[in-house]
Amino acid sequence: MAEEEKIEEQEQQEEVFDDKKKKKVLYLVVILAQLIIAGFLIWYFVWPEYEEFQGLDESITEVKGESVDEDEESEPKELGVMYQIENLTVNPKGTRGMRFAVFEFSLEVPSEETKQELDKYKTVLIDNYIKYFRSRSIVELSKDSMTDSLKIDIARITDEILGEKVVQNVYFTRFVLE
Repeated sequence: MAEEEKIEEQEQQEEVFDDKKKKKVLYLVVILAQLIIAGFLIWYFVWPEYEEFQGLDESITEVKGESVDEDEESEPKELGVMYQIENLTVNPKGTRGMRFAVFEFSLEVPSEETKQELDKYKTVLIDNYIKYFRSRSIVELSKDSMTDSLKIDIARITDEILGEKVVQNVYFTRFVLE
């Protein structure tokens, strides 16, 4: 009888030990699942924003080399007619509506007739500019080197809509990234 009691007691201890071991494994599995879910959420929601801010930091810390014209006595360039696009507000790509950009720029065109033609197409032009700026990320828009590319693309969009090359230059009058 003593041996049977010892065997029963030993079996009970093994069952208790197995139950504790199962609970520990279950806790570890639950904790591991929570870590995986948390990692996915961070990767999906936080990482894209971090990359944008990291890109902004890099573009801010870059040293900007500006060249100064040595020929200070040259006469100012004769400007054409200016056509103003004002308060163009967009949510850039990848911001999920949390960031916005405000643009104002002037298109230099050769004549008043061209300016009147631009007035006719103003709604179409603004729609296409918005599509263009929404396709760019905050990081792309914040780079100094991108400004010339933006000007070229704005002129190209305008020329395509009008069906002929009319834009002589593009001048930004407001460029705000928030």
